[in-house]
Amino acid sequence: MDREYNTGLCKGQGMIPESIRLLEIWEPGVSAVQLRDKVRSEGLLSKATAQRMADIVTRVFAPRYLGIEGRPAIWLRKLLRLGMPVERLSQLLYLHTAREHLILYDFVREIYWPRYSAGAHYLLREDSIDFIKAAQATGRIKSRWTEGNNTRIGRYMMAALHDFKLLGGPEGDRRPILPFAPAQSTVIYLAHELHFSGINDDRLVTHSDWEIFGLTTADVITELRRASGAARFIVQAGDIVRISWGFQTMEECLDVVAE
Repeated sequence: MDREYNTGLCKGQGMIPESIRLLEIWEPGVSAVQLRDKVRSEGLLSKATAQRMADIVTRVFAPRYLGIEGRPAIWLRKLLRLGMPVERLSQLLYLHTAREHLILYDFVREIYWPRYSAGAHYLLREDSIDFIKAAQATGRIKSRWTEGNNTRIGRYMMAALHDFKLLGGPEGDRRPILPFAPAQSTVIYLAHELHFSGINDDRLVTHSDWEIFGLTTADVITELRRASGAARFIVQAGDIVRISWGFQTMEECLDVVAE
């Protein structure tokens, strides 16, 4: 990923209840503008002002879930209809949110998980601000951000990780690091999504998306083997990784993901 960091998290952090509500409302083929107009005309996000509602639909929900021909929304919508618990669905919302907001994607890989692995109990507000300053120094942020912007975006990153249950609530200038591990459903979903996107098996197990869940390549192989019975694939790992896939489409595997 080589996109520039931006301030998109200002418009919404985890937004889990709102995203689920919009997944319930949205239908395949409906554009962000059409969804915004439907939500506005029918008052479907009643607690939001008109402008806030428009921002949630067009600047939060649409970039995260309506890209790639709306496939993320199609899959997540199906999982909702299959009765997937919100606790597990939220991990998939986290995946798509982190992908859209590269600053969050890198922060969790480069700061959160190393601290977690080292046994740290807290993440500090200064950790997020220092990360942003380092990004400016290395060119990952092209435009000049003020100190106020740095503080605000740092706060939003920490809030997003709280929404997705990686961090606890604020305790002064720090937040506790919470126990967090990908559910088996998350492993199955991500593995199949990468596979059906055209990534070969050897590259699949080293893909950086696993890192936002704190998994090394060895961890990924272990988790895939653990999930192989339910997911109907066979993992062979030596010098080269080979996976014999049982499902022929992403849609086929969603029934297992939802269980």
